[in-house]
Amino acid sequence: MPIHSMNDRVAVIVDGHSTGALLAPAFAAFGINAVHVENRTERSAAHLRTFAPENYLDCLSFGGDWAALLTELKPYRIGWVVAGTDSGTGTADRLADLLGLKERNPADSSTARRDKLAMQQALREAGVPTAWFASARSSLEARRLAAEHGGTVVVKPLRSGGTDGVSVCHDPEQVALAVEALTASRTIYGEVNDVVLLQEHLDGDEYMVNTISADGRHRVSEVWRSEKTLVGSAPVYDYTELVTADQPGVGLVIDYVRSILDALDIRWGPAHTEVIVTTDGPRLVETAPRLQGTLDISATTRATGRNLVADTVHALVDPAFLALAALCDTPLLRPILGVSFICPVSGTLRSDLDWARMRSLPSFHSLLAPVGRAGDPVRRTSDLFTRPGALYLVHTDRAVLKRDHATIRAWERNGFYDVEPDRT
Repeated sequence: MPIHSMNDRVAVIVDGHSTGALLAPAFAAFGINAVHVENRTERSAAHLRTFAPENYLDCLSFGGDWAALLTELKPYRIGWVVAGTDSGTGTADRLADLLGLKERNPADSSTARRDKLAMQQALREAGVPTAWFASARSSLEARRLAAEHGGTVVVKPLRSGGTDGVSVCHDPEQVALAVEALTASRTIYGEVNDVVLLQEHLDGDEYMVNTISADGRHRVSEVWRSEKTLVGSAPVYDYTELVTADQPGVGLVIDYVRSILDALDIRWGPAHTEVIVTTDGPRLVETAPRLQGTLDISATTRATGRNLVADTVHALVDPAFLALAALCDTPLLRPILGVSFICPVSGTLRSDLDWARMRSLPSFHSLLAPVGRAGDPVRRTSDLFTRPGALYLVHTDRAVLKRDHATIRAWERNGFYDVEPDRT
């Protein structure tokens, strides 16, 4: 239930899903209530399951009628508009602009913060180094472009998330088949993939960088090094590990990310950026002006002593906080890994998954398990939305984390998933 607050300003959260569901409670901790706006023009079933309406003063539905939305919001003194997840970013930008808020990202550059093709084009125009990229509307066009480029190519939707629809293709024929499949499908938000992005496959260490911005000043709050593995042609997350700014190469990544934020006009609020460090330097995979998804802030607080969600809200409520808080200098108190489970087959669970075994690991901290009981359908893991769960490992000894991670993978290879495979 929303708090009773003497502060009459409210925050509007657009699509407060995934980690974005924690924004309203964080504002409440600062004595500020929140109103929720659901963007019905883009809907993800996976994200909707994380919606907590009890945290809001009011819950509104937006289907494209801006005048109606502004009328519904008229009773409230709105101080901030924040996107909870990808589907809320464009709506949040436009709404903040219509409300005349100072603390907003410019609406005229909003497309480049969501559309991955426009994003790469904006970086190129700003002189920020990018990898090779192109767009295609057909498998024939994609085959030609891939043949001209040569080498391995990544195919992905322009406006999705969670590695949905991403394929790593090693020749033009694979590219053509991937584009044909993608253009016949929809994103997790229900949008048609009529245009797809082709990107040069980048070799090197991959990093996820979480930042907070206020009035164009940027602070890096977390840098995660990512490890992925291929399941067929789909790159899926194996684990992510929190690293510190003083580790080799991380400073270069941070500087590059700052240039990305400037090029994309990310001036206020959180951003989550994925970068690969190649032999030519860092190159952008993609970024988004929202919090990192499925982040357990209890684990990161234990590891760093900081809270990304609370720091984000603090910087919005009091921009001077960003200048005072040395977020990127926060020591890593305990090593931490975020581990994704990888199911090898689609079908139906014949028996409950043994989550108790996972909880017995010496470094176990927390578990996200959306499926796991006998009778639950499971899918062969191909992205973040088809993994059966994830967990965080936190320990003072990094060797314990690595050992526990190896144990998880051994259990998965040796009968952890008791699945009746699909017959289709």
